[in-house]
Formats: sequence, structure tokens, C-alpha cells
Amino acid sequence: MKPDNTIIIHSTRSSRQRGLSLIELMVSITIGLLILVSLSSMFINQSRARAELDKSNRMIDNGRYSLELLSESLQLAGFYGAFGPTGSSAARFNACNIPRILSATSNLNILLLHTEGFDAATPASQIAGLPCGFTYAANSSLSLKTGSDIIVIRRLETTSVTQAAAPNDGSIYMQVSSCQYDTTPYRISTDPATLTLGQRNITGVDNCIRVAGINTIAAPFADLRKLKTEMYFIASNNNPGDGIPTLKRLELTNNGAGAPTFSPTPLVEGIEYMQVEYGVDDPLLDTDGIGGAGLDGVPDSYTSCSACTLEQWSNVVSVKFHLIARNIDETKGHKDTTTYSLGTAGVAGAAGTVGPFNDSYKRHAFTQLVRLTNPSGRRELP
Repeated sequence: MKPDNTIIIHSTRSSRQRGLSLIELMVSITIGLLILVSLSSMFINQSRARAELDKSNRMIDNGRYSLELLSESLQLAGFYGAFGPTGSSAARFNACNIPRILSATSNLNILLLHTEGFDAATPASQIAGLPCGFTYAANSSLSLKTGSDIIVIRRLETTSVTQAAAPNDGSIYMQVSSCQYDTTPYRISTDPATLTLGQRNITGVDNCIRVAGINTIAAPFADLRKLKTEMYFIASNNNPGDGIPTLKRLELTNNGAGAPTFSPTPLVEGIEYMQVEYGVDDPLLDTDGIGGAGLDGVPDSYTSCSACTLEQWSNVVSVKFHLIARNIDETKGHKDTTTYSLGTAGVAGAAGTVGPFNDSYKRHAFTQLVRLTNPSGRRELP
């Protein structure tokens, strides 16, 4: 038999890889690090964008909430229950003069000023003759921000309480008579027991009668409502010295010890400026073409009321206010180069514009026009 010449070669190398080389390991680690850096950068950018979006949303929400607060209060300005004062105020007193509010000889003048204000002429102006303890010192809860107005609103609470159930806690109450035999249409007092004006006769009770030429007013007397005075202003801080501009309200209340007082309440942080324009119903003008000249509840002109007469203040029937809201925190890399409007062009005494600030805060401007339902409604033509 012929021998087989096939040569069989046995390989000594294993067909299975036993590990990675150092170079392959380093390449893998480098690729992994690049992916990790990319993911981290994307996560950081998304977090920053989300944080900025949250800050912007809070700023816009704060501005809208401020508009809502001011609008709701202004719509109730001049609400005195069934009492609708007419005419013009004969005197203007310090807005926080409580004895004047309680005095029967002066409080009608105060009620006729359902809305009044104190004007800062420009974004760099300070109000002269500040009322109620306002100051431009930064360490006070009544620290007023330069360039912002103060607006005062007077009204009654919308809820009433019976004369017998009203607490004698220092709150100022107003009672309006609906009995034709009362000699006075209203009374204002801190003591509910002294408020004894009548209401219309109710079923089975003759508490508003005239017998043999003598007026007889008996309980149950007319209901009471708390008298409210609200002053809205922009403070230079929320807490003294923190530097956060804040919309605040100075409100007539009681101190818990049987005495009326005025107490400040922070409302909305980040509101930086407030300028107010007043729509005046002029008895000598007729801008709407309805019914001729005379008081008709329609504003004939707008003014900052830096020099309004008592008649003009008494005839305010609408209010337009301008707010600037800003973020509480700065935005790194942002520069605010925008100019913001603080008044309508052509309005007498309008504050004009403010900015650019050239800082790192983002801002937004808001404007709202509000009709004062009560004083304007009492003047409407049929």
C-alpha cells in the first residue's frame, strides 16, 4: 500500500480570546467617559433651562396675582352698603388719621375719597410728605421704593354682622340706616352698642315707626360692616434689609387690645415698580358723546393726579396701573437691556419709562385698567 503523505499541523494558539489588551481597555474607558460627559452636560443644561423656566413662570404668576389683588380691591372701592355719598370732599386728611375717620364732622369727606393716591413723578422720584409712617429707609417694614406710587382704597367689607353680635374688639364699623325716620344716614364707631340706626320694619316688628310726631327706632337695628382702608405700595424689601422689592398692603385693622390701628402685610415678592393713572369723570366734559357734559360715570381724562383737586379725587371712576415684576434671583449671563413703560403716552404727569437696568434680573411689565364699579355706577345715565 502506498503511504499517505498528508501532513497534519497542530496549532499551539488557542482559538478563544483570553482578555483585552491595554490599548483596547484605554480606548473603551475613553469612549465611556466621553458619553458620560455628554450626558452630564445635557443634564446640567436641561436643569438650568428648567430652573430659568420656573423662575420666569413664578415672575409672571406674581405679576398676574398682583393684578388680581389690586383689581379686586379697586372694584369694591366706594362700596358703603346702601349709602351712596355724592358730591365732592371738602378736605383731605392723613390717610391714617383714625380720629378723623371716627369723627362725624369729617368722615364724610373721607368716604367721598373712595380712592386717592400719592404720586412719584418719575422712576427716580420720592414722594414728598409721606403719610402713615412710610419711609425710604431700608430697615423698615414700611420702606417705600423710590419711583413707586401709593394708592389708597376705602370701602366696607362685603359681609355684614348684626349689631347685637358685632365684637367690641377695636374694629371700626359703619352702620347705614334704612329707616326713613332716622336723622342721620350712617354712623361710624368702634363700639357696636352705640350704633343704633334703624332698618326697615320686618314682619311682626315695628322697629322703624313715628307715633304722635315722635320717631321711634328700636332693635333689631341695622346690620354693621367693617370699614376698610387699604394702602397698596411697593416696599424696597420683604423683610427689613433683604433687598427684595415687594408689593405690600397697609390695612386698617385692630391690635387685639380694643384699638384700631394700621398694620402692613407683605403680598407678592418681586414687584419692583407701580405707577397709577386715574380716570376722572369731569362734569364739564363729555368725551363719550352720551347725554352731554356732566357726571355720567365715564372717565373723560386720565392723569397721574400729582396735583388733583378734591373734586377730581371725588370723581375718579377708573384706575389704570402699571407694574414691573422681576425675578427674585439673578440669571447668570443675562443682561437686562429692555426699556419698560410706566405710563400711557400723553397722560398728564405720566412717569414715562424705566430702564435699561443692565443687571442680571429678568423682568416683565404688566398693565391693567379697572372700572370703579360703585362710584361710576351711581353716576350712570339711564
